[in-house]
Amino acid sequence: MPPTPLPEPSVPEPGLTAADASRFTRTDWLADILRERILNGTYAPGERIREVQLRSEFGFSNGPIREALQAMVAEGLAERAPWHGVHVKKLGERELLELFQLRLALLEYAAELAARHRTEAMVANAAVLKQHLDAGFSEIERGGQHPSFNGRLSQWLLSAGGNAMLQDVWDKTMRQTLIYVNASLMRGKGDRSHALIDALIDAICAGDVAAARAAARDLTQQTLVDLGIGLTL
Repeated sequence: MPPTPLPEPSVPEPGLTAADASRFTRTDWLADILRERILNGTYAPGERIREVQLRSEFGFSNGPIREALQAMVAEGLAERAPWHGVHVKKLGERELLELFQLRLALLEYAAELAARHRTEAMVANAAVLKQHLDAGFSEIERGGQHPSFNGRLSQWLLSAGGNAMLQDVWDKTMRQTLIYVNASLMRGKGDRSHALIDALIDAICAGDVAAARAAARDLTQQTLVDLGIGLTL
């Protein structure tokens, strides 16, 4: 995967040297790359992210690389084990079920809020969202690898609902689920999920609260089915 061009170092904050600012810029930039690769499945759950490979790929020193990896650990996307380096976080079936139970509770309520408080701008943005999702599903159908959905559906929902605290809770606790949502879309090739996502968006735009909550539940359940977890939420 070709890396995004590295941005120019920002102006140092008081007390920081230019070298400090450059290192922090590289750390943040590399953290963005690692986060994207983890969430879209380029790095699979349980896979080790090797410092030596990152040094070879990006030409960075150990400092920014280790800081970027530690940022992934702090976000709950990776874990560090003594003598085993940093691996992408891998959850067991029970942990996944519990995480998606929490995701469903938040997603259903977010869908309800969005349906109740929909606006013309939000409905217009839904058309753009659908175009982006359609492009991702087309990439899956063509056999492409790792389409980048980036949580756009949930962010559209949360923004439409207008509850800042709900969005903050989601951002802090649900990012990890994107690893498995994207994996489920790849495994299921979007055969069922694509239609369920469209149904969720349409229900919200129509202001149908009951249908929006039902679609959120059906979509979450389908994610578990595509992951091979045959447990009912």
